[in-house]
Amino acid sequence: MNPQRSAAPAWRRCLLATASLLAATTAVAAPATLPPLPESTLRAVVVDGAIAPDARGLWAVPGYGDLYALSADGASMYQFAAGLCWPVAAASDAILDEAAPYFGRSAKPRDFVLASSRRGTQLHAVGLSRLPAACSAPIDRRKPLYTFDAVSLTLKQFYAYDRERGLDWNARIARLRPAAARARSDAELQPVMAELLRGVDDLHTALGGEVDGRAFEIQSQRGAHFDRLRQRFDRHPQGGSFLDWLQTWIAQERTQADAQLLPGSRRSALGDQVVWGRLPGNVGYLAVTAMAGEGGGEDAQRAAVGRAVDAALADLKDTRALVFDVAHNLGGLDTVSAEIAARFADRERLAYTKHPHADPRVRPQPLRIAPAGAARYLKPVYLLTSEFTCSAGETFTMMMRALPQVVQVGQPTQGILSDALSKYLPNGWTFSLSNEIYRDAWGESFEARGLPPDRAAAVYPARESAGSYGRALQRAAQWAAGR
Repeated sequence: MNPQRSAAPAWRRCLLATASLLAATTAVAAPATLPPLPESTLRAVVVDGAIAPDARGLWAVPGYGDLYALSADGASMYQFAAGLCWPVAAASDAILDEAAPYFGRSAKPRDFVLASSRRGTQLHAVGLSRLPAACSAPIDRRKPLYTFDAVSLTLKQFYAYDRERGLDWNARIARLRPAAARARSDAELQPVMAELLRGVDDLHTALGGEVDGRAFEIQSQRGAHFDRLRQRFDRHPQGGSFLDWLQTWIAQERTQADAQLLPGSRRSALGDQVVWGRLPGNVGYLAVTAMAGEGGGEDAQRAAVGRAVDAALADLKDTRALVFDVAHNLGGLDTVSAEIAARFADRERLAYTKHPHADPRVRPQPLRIAPAGAARYLKPVYLLTSEFTCSAGETFTMMMRALPQVVQVGQPTQGILSDALSKYLPNGWTFSLSNEIYRDAWGESFEARGLPPDRAAAVYPARESAGSYGRALQRAAQWAAGR
């Protein structure tokens, strides 16, 4: 789930005879809901350097606004919303590697599944008889008004949390579209787009690109300290993105954890992305700051993080309890989160379900956690979270909350569990939004409010306080030691 619930963009994903039907894909009735396919039935889209014959065709994904054209000549992609359609300028191999390397044929009529991995999100698609006219109409898609319409109509059709975040897209569009129509350049459009996204406070809903050779990003978040850091960055920009700058701040904060470890006990892997050691009272400490490996595909990243966590748990197997610190985990891949959580599972359990907001045909896809890996830790675990626990860090928190020995401590998480659905706009800008509904094993959604702790500790209080993270970690260690 993925900023991004991942560091890299997350490419997400009715027999339609005409362009007008493309605009109405979400309204197409189906006789039954579409269940997820078993992982074992998913096959590679590319076989021996060519698109597999069974995967070829035009496939529209109503819940994500994506259209894949897969043929013997390669792959191309289009994105659509409310009657608009534009091509994605990307190489064939990039489209498939990032978005849809696997496919499956459903037993349900008119259902074809694409997936980013065998364990990843399944995108239920519908075959088209031909490319809709809206996708190839000879119009200037780089005009500022087209960009505004592409973003605003995508939000209106696919954004999943209008009510939770108090957003009225119809009112915003009606107020701002005249200004977008007057814009003669991207430079004049940029402040209009900033107003469109003002106050959304969703890190997965963002717009970025270049204007007159200078990079920009429009993005906001929840949380008092997160807001303070954003303001600090905006006052003294140093190049690069805010989230890149935030990583430097996190590295400085994490010295407070290092100071509490018993001398000589600190170990790390993956460039300090995984850190472990011992705290007073025979309590183990494990921190993971990103749900990702150091490059390679999804399977390689999963395996690398799994090996690192196995090494940590082997070192800590004789401890009485564990503080698992994800207070600075900004996200990554949900499959990596699941790989780690499997080391703490006593048996298979439902962790959460997910489904696209805009496609009522699709049955929620379950994510289950089952024991796996070379190490297992079934003793008490105190999971430390904060407003900097984001995205795949939050799906990990949801997985761990399903386990009986885990107590969440600290502060509520950021509240951005949905994957970031990426859109690549005709003018070269990129855009993402939250389009999926995640519910825990008891059917509750925590988007826009975060997963609340079982025991509160002020990791980052509303009024800034130096050393608050270290004190919160010390409190978690005391709870773990039974004091």
